[in-house]
Amino acid sequence: MAFPGALHQISDSNQEIFELIASLDECFITGFANLDEQHLQTLQALGRVFTGTPLQQSLVDSTAAITTNEFVDKHFAVLASVRAAIQGAIFDTVLSQARSLLGRTAIAEVELDYEADEPPNNVKVLLASVRHWLMEIALVGYARLDVATLVPFLGTLEQIQAEPLLVRQAALLTGYFNELMGNLPVADSAAISKYRWVDLWTQAMLGTLRPGILPKSQLISGNLEILGLDLRQHANFVSFTAYGLLNANNQTQLVRVTQSAYKVDAINNEQIWLLFPNASVLLDAFAQNRVLQIQDIPLLPTGDLLWQGQGELGQNYNLMKRAAEFFAENTSNSLIYSTVAACDRHPIQIAEPIYLSNYQVVKNDENLVLNWGDAGELSIANERISSLSELNLDIIAKSQQIFGLLRFDAGKWSIQPLAVAVKNKITSTGQTAASVIAKKDSIKNSVVGILQERSSRLLRKS
Repeated sequence: MAFPGALHQISDSNQEIFELIASLDECFITGFANLDEQHLQTLQALGRVFTGTPLQQSLVDSTAAITTNEFVDKHFAVLASVRAAIQGAIFDTVLSQARSLLGRTAIAEVELDYEADEPPNNVKVLLASVRHWLMEIALVGYARLDVATLVPFLGTLEQIQAEPLLVRQAALLTGYFNELMGNLPVADSAAISKYRWVDLWTQAMLGTLRPGILPKSQLISGNLEILGLDLRQHANFVSFTAYGLLNANNQTQLVRVTQSAYKVDAINNEQIWLLFPNASVLLDAFAQNRVLQIQDIPLLPTGDLLWQGQGELGQNYNLMKRAAEFFAENTSNSLIYSTVAACDRHPIQIAEPIYLSNYQVVKNDENLVLNWGDAGELSIANERISSLSELNLDIIAKSQQIFGLLRFDAGKWSIQPLAVAVKNKITSTGQTAASVIAKKDSIKNSVVGILQERSSRLLRKS
């Protein structure tokens, strides 16, 4: 295996553009109402980078307006688009180079055709409020941010949470709002997670430009083999993405199934799986490593299956064997990869499925590193392993095989394990989920069940 060492050379080649992003992010720390000469030079440098691109004139106009204190939310939407475009270029370059090292073909570009041109009027009003609030945050700056700037947005956030078309924006904005509130007042601006906070600001602003509209889908039938689950959560939201192989129309395609739910702090540990009753057959198929036969399920051009809760269990499959067949380095098996939506083209969203073996596990302080000797090494992305996962560092340290996601964060590569094999035993995130849902009276006696019963009672009284 020669690719791990070469991966790190890819990281080094993007250093200059990361420095430009860091300089732009300093404007968000200081606040666009308080820019000095160095910040203005950064905006001018951005203009030079985008010379000859479709964003050139918009950026010139927005930079001129901001530097003369003409603060309108559309100018900040342009800044968000510019920053996202830079991240998208890094995403495309880095992922293409990594796939080349793994012996994989480039992902085909597909023009996405959307179901609708624009959202309904009530959604437009809510999103206009979001843009204005985000502009206020940018003007004040994270170093000077106070509760008075954030709290007025709470009423709008509650309306967004109640709007089905804005579920993605609601999840992002809820986490962003709570994270900011939990870190105020800012005692030391040097301690601010500026890259993360400006990332969240950028994604939130972009979400106001094309919200709640999915690309057109096609109905597909076939056999689905789930190989791993990526579980993520914060205090108010939990989501998992299942990565799998879909065998349909005499070809095999990489697909994803994502399920999400709101939660409260009291819902934790294994009870979070009770929030996904619609995914019980999907989780059961994964737990048993059995093929799931699906019929007429919408499939987006991004490779996302719009799960509808239906499927029939079929024959068993060997998870690690299937992972090795399609995701090992230089595998000969052909696999269809879907296009990536523009809003998801950010280096931190790189999640390239990969099968790894023949490594030695080395403990480096509190971290684990997979080592292939002269061929290089890869760190385990500890921070991406959910506290609710059945995987832990002790199990990973004993493993002989890993199926996971190749990640790129802060200019560094790592591997997020989704499933590991220790001798003949496979341990994976979410493998006990189905049994939690299937337990008799598990919902009735759980926090989830109690909250649902109380909510139902309140609705009956209203």
